[in-house]
Amino acid sequence: MGKEALVVKRDVLFENKYFQGFLPFDEHDYISKVLENYEYHIRGDELENNSSLQQIIHYDWIVDKKEKKVFAYQRASGKKNYSETRLMNKISCGIGGHIDKEDSSNPIEKAMMRELMEEVVMKKYPKPKIVGFLNDDSDSVGKVHFGIVAVAETNGDVSKGDNEMKTGRFYSIGELESIFSDTNYEVESWTRISWPFVKDYLERL
Repeated sequence: MGKEALVVKRDVLFENKYFQGFLPFDEHDYISKVLENYEYHIRGDELENNSSLQQIIHYDWIVDKKEKKVFAYQRASGKKNYSETRLMNKISCGIGGHIDKEDSSNPIEKAMMRELMEEVVMKKYPKPKIVGFLNDDSDSVGKVHFGIVAVAETNGDVSKGDNEMKTGRFYSIGELESIFSDTNYEVESWTRISWPFVKDYLERL
């Protein structure tokens, strides 16, 4: 049996409110909806093509609150280093991942901390603060995933932790805006969608 991911039935998750794009945390309590209705399903092609189940993904931005910079990275290319072919080589600002069955105790928070420690090297790993939610039904990846967006504030150095990242470093707001407007870069849709809110968050620090 393969790894199992935390999911919520789509009609249950969006029972009281549906949105497209980014929704701030204080506008609807999706956290309670997830924690009161989740189940686990084996990850694989069947789950990736089942839009009746929403795979809950945490999506954590790392920001340097003193320098007002954001950690961004380019995903690796080639199945040897990165298995999700739909996201290969894309620019991303989110340290994201499924919530696995091994994260069963306090699953959202535990998955966030686990993924940070797996994906990046930091002197001290901060607890991410949930700031909003992501839903993007415009492509095949988005239709089966629901994002919980968080921000991890740090003043320390951060570097890429494994070969799933081709490159990774802190960028200023201006540098990121240039990347996002440059057609030579393919930027992950969730990064684009959540960037305006994270930019505002960073500017208010």
